[in-house]
Amino acid sequence: MNIIIAGAGTVGYMLSQSLSIKHNVIVIDKDIKKLERLDEEIDIYVIKGDIEDPKTYKNLPVDKADLFIAVADSDEANLLATLIAEDVVDIGKKIIRLKNDGFVKSHVLQKLSIDHAIFPDILTARRIKSLLAFPKANNVKAFHQSKHKLISIKVETKEERGYRVKDIRDSNVRIIGLERDKKLFIPSQDEVLQNQDLIYMYGDVEKISTLASKLDEFMPQSIERVVIFGANTQAQKIALALLSKGVEIKMIEKDNSLCKEAASILGESVMIINSAYEDHKLFEEEGIKYADMVIAAGHNDEKNIVKCVEAKEYGIPKVVAINNDKSYYNLMHKMGLVVVRGSKASANFEILEKISSSSIVTQRHYCGGMGVLFMRKVYPNSQLIDKTLRYKSIKDTKILITRDDTIYDVKDISSFKQGDIIVFVGNISKKEEMQKWIYSL
Repeated sequence: MNIIIAGAGTVGYMLSQSLSIKHNVIVIDKDIKKLERLDEEIDIYVIKGDIEDPKTYKNLPVDKADLFIAVADSDEANLLATLIAEDVVDIGKKIIRLKNDGFVKSHVLQKLSIDHAIFPDILTARRIKSLLAFPKANNVKAFHQSKHKLISIKVETKEERGYRVKDIRDSNVRIIGLERDKKLFIPSQDEVLQNQDLIYMYGDVEKISTLASKLDEFMPQSIERVVIFGANTQAQKIALALLSKGVEIKMIEKDNSLCKEAASILGESVMIINSAYEDHKLFEEEGIKYADMVIAAGHNDEKNIVKCVEAKEYGIPKVVAINNDKSYYNLMHKMGLVVVRGSKASANFEILEKISSSSIVTQRHYCGGMGVLFMRKVYPNSQLIDKTLRYKSIKDTKILITRDDTIYDVKDISSFKQGDIIVFVGNISKKEEMQKWIYSL
C-alpha cells in the first residue's frame, strides 16, 4: 500500500517503523531534524513542508494513496491536513489522531469522511478504569465478538507454589502467553510458573478473577483510594473515568496552571494538591501511603518510573506507570510496575490494529507489542459453517475455538459451527503467517 503520514513526531516515527516493512510510506513534516532522523533510520520517503499548506502536497511522488494518517500534535492541523490531502490526492482511507474528545459525538468527522478517529487519552483512561474491576490484573483487553477477555496477571506469591500451567487450565480459561526474562512464549502444560512471571489468560472473567487471587497474593482485592501524579490532559481523563466508579482520588501536580485547569474540569470531586513531585513528605502528610493504587501519569517515562518506585517503597500495593517509550517497557515490568500505554503508545498500536483489522477479523497487540492476537467469529450465513477445520501448525502460536462459552484446543474441533469464535495468538514475528491463515479460512 501507499501510505501517507502527516506528522513526524513520536507517533509518526513509530508508525513508520512498523508500516515501512511491507508498505511504501511517505512522511510529511516541517521539522527537518525529525525528517532527517526518519530518513537515516527507516526506508521511507520524506517531504519537508507544512501539513496545513496545500502546496506541500504537490510534492507527493504519488497521485493515489491507500491510506492517509494524520498524527501531528495539533487537532486543527490533523483535521485540515486530512481535508487538504483529499483535495490533492486520491485517498482510500483516512485515520486521524485527536486530543479533544468533543469530536467523539461531533458530525465533523462524518462530514470529512474520516474512517477512524483515534482518541489516545480516552483509550489510556479506559485501560486504567478496567483495572478497578480486576484489581489484580496488569492489563485487560475486551473484544466485540466475545464476552471473554484477555487479562494479564503477575505471579506473586509469598512462597513458590509450584503451579503448572495445567493446574490453571479450565474449560473457560486458557493461558495463551507467558512473559519471563523479557521474552514472551506460549508455555507447555507442564511449564512451572515462577514468581514475577507475567501470564496472559484468555477466558471467562469471573474464573480468571478467582485464579488471579491464587496466583497473586499481594495486589489488593479492591481499589477504593487512588493517587494520580500529574494533572495534564491525560491525567484529567483518567480521573474522570475513575470518578464514575466512585473511588476517592487525590491528584498531585507541581504546575499551578495545570492544577487550576484540572480543578475547573474535575471540580471538588478530586482533591488537587499543588506540590513538587520530589516532596517525599507528601506520602506522610497527605496520606498517600494509604492509597490502594498510585498512577504516575506524566508524559516523561523516566519520571513516572521514579514516582512509582517511591510509591512501592511506601508499600502501596498497586503502582501504575504510564508508558510511551517501549524501550522502558521491560524495565517497568522487571520493577514490578503495572504498565499502561500512554497517549502516544496508545495511538500507535490503535492505528496499527485498525489497519490490520477488518469487518471479519480483529487484531490486537499485547505484551508491549511482542504478542499478537487475531479473532474471527463465525456469523450466520458464513461460508465457514460446517466447513472442515484445517490448520497449519506454526511455531510460537496457539489456536483456540470458543463454542457455547467453552474453550477448545483447535485439534478438538473438526468443523466450524455458527457462533464459533476463532482465537489465534502468537509471537509478533509470526504475524504475517497467522494473518494469512485466518483470512484464508
